[in-house]
Amino acid sequence: MNIKIESDFRFSVVSIQYSATGELSISLSSDVFPNSTRYQYSASLGSGQAEEKPTISLLEYTKSYAASANIKPQTKDTYRLMCRLLEAYGDTTIEKVSTAYLQDFIQYLQSQGLMTGTVRLYFQKLACVLHDAYKNGFFDDRILQRVKRPKREQKKRCFLTEKDLKNLTKTKLSDEYNNIQTMFLFSCMTGLRYGDVQGLRWKDVKRNGKHLQLEFHQQKTDTYERLPLCAEAEALLRAQKRSGEYVFKEETNQKVNEVLKRWCKKAKIKKPVSFHSARHTFCVLLLTKDVPIYTVQQLMCHTDIGTTKVYADLLNKTKAKALRKLPSLTLHQ
Repeated sequence: MNIKIESDFRFSVVSIQYSATGELSISLSSDVFPNSTRYQYSASLGSGQAEEKPTISLLEYTKSYAASANIKPQTKDTYRLMCRLLEAYGDTTIEKVSTAYLQDFIQYLQSQGLMTGTVRLYFQKLACVLHDAYKNGFFDDRILQRVKRPKREQKKRCFLTEKDLKNLTKTKLSDEYNNIQTMFLFSCMTGLRYGDVQGLRWKDVKRNGKHLQLEFHQQKTDTYERLPLCAEAEALLRAQKRSGEYVFKEETNQKVNEVLKRWCKKAKIKKPVSFHSARHTFCVLLLTKDVPIYTVQQLMCHTDIGTTKVYADLLNKTKAKALRKLPSLTLHQ
């Protein structure tokens, strides 16, 4: 009897067993997932039919996926943390992953006291792994579609005013934090996200006539963007010393936010500022200068105008709040 095994992966035979009932079992391992992947093929000598029974560990598949070269370092850290939670929750094989298993995993994450946004992030990463397994023929993608995910929280967007920014620029911290301060101000003047600022290379800075512009790959949307720079952003770039491939030195998001809180406290800014507040600040500043909303959408690299309109609504509320501060006038008869 001949058994032909076709696959995109390279296999090596681990063992071959023949039972008294006429069953032939062949165990194979894959070079792609050497620590976890085992493929069991059983065949009846009478029928000559082979049946594939994949038994792939979800945890090990996730680790192998996260180790891929095209996964960014910051994202790999997220996968490492997610793998610890998955291991604590209880590993299983991919063919046993069900809607109930995934729904219970979400509940487990919530029981650990994680914020809704964090739960959504971890599940999104697991969904990426399962979608990859689906593309390789190991998983039924319809299972994912039936999972009820936590609803996105409507967070209050924190932004800085022009006065706040001027206070920050006048407030000096230790020289060791110059990189973080410059990164934040640059983001306030460009709207770039933390990951895009950290990933910005000098080769991404191009000359456009008398001015500079950025031509870069935006991480979140996986799109190539061209972004003109304002005079303040250009000045911040020109003040940066070229010491390598990247414009800014590598900093952890946690350290950046800790320094920003310290900086704002010293500048007497009583707002819950994080690095992402710089992006909100850029958008609101544009809208306060009456820049058309569709132009703001392009400068923010928003794929959906609805996302930009959220900031417009936020600005309208801010304007209404400011009007309520006007003094009351009584007309004397």
